[in-house]
Amino acid sequence: MPGRVSRVAVVLHVLEGLPWSEGVRRSIESALQLHPEVRLEFADPKGDAAEQVRILDRFLAAKVDALILLPIDPLRTRAALRRYHQADIPVIVIDNDIGAPELYRSLILSDNRRIGQEAGELFAEVMGGSGYLVEIRGLIETPAAVDRSAGFREALASHPDLRIVDECIGSWLYERAVKEFSLALARQPRIDGVFAQNDDMARGALDAAAQAGREKEMLVVGIDALPSAIRLVAEGRQAATFLNPSPGKDAVYALLAILEGEPCLPKTLLRTWPYQSNARIRAWQQARRR
Repeated sequence: MPGRVSRVAVVLHVLEGLPWSEGVRRSIESALQLHPEVRLEFADPKGDAAEQVRILDRFLAAKVDALILLPIDPLRTRAALRRYHQADIPVIVIDNDIGAPELYRSLILSDNRRIGQEAGELFAEVMGGSGYLVEIRGLIETPAAVDRSAGFREALASHPDLRIVDECIGSWLYERAVKEFSLALARQPRIDGVFAQNDDMARGALDAAAQAGREKEMLVVGIDALPSAIRLVAEGRQAATFLNPSPGKDAVYALLAILEGEPCLPKTLLRTWPYQSNARIRAWQQARRR
């Protein structure tokens, strides 16, 4: 690589206004601080799967040297990545599996299905196997949203009295979650728990419930362990959040190996664990017994 600048496209699902994605960007930039021979070029499809494919095609036409991609729609993404494969441009996929390992050099993600299962198991444990739940999902095309939801439902399957009574599409965004969960609150006279597939949507649910005077009625669980969410857990507002580590640093490790002509790990599964507010959970349980 000495003397040559490698252009690397970075295309996430949503970049601006989504703290987890902004964290991914910062972690990639930080890991490359000592590598001026790598030039990053970011693009934001703003959650639009068709726009993401158009961005990919523009970067392909511009002959970038490598691509780091967080795919929105696996089917559309695979069609675009076949063109990268034909052009011999290496691809690193993060956070969402596209189900076609021949089209990328490295896959880096959390076990989203397992995170969903652990969220369901948490509700089952603290609610004694019975309760009314609402799920707030991210972009419904994304494998992360699909897998988190599937894992959540798998965990609830053995608890027939723990019911999902409503669901909303929050598209990973705080403002959308506030709007959609406000409508769910109007539809549902009883809500015991909320599983939000990321912390921005969990915060949206909390704020919507607070505006309706119903926050204390329910336990809200999110994913990502953002600093803001950990603060809400510490304050006893959010019941729990599950760590979803940034794949940015591991993506850079794979990228540098690829650019140097070295092998890289074909798959990296990131570790996760929960942060929970025992005080909030106990307060909810005590109120339920009254």
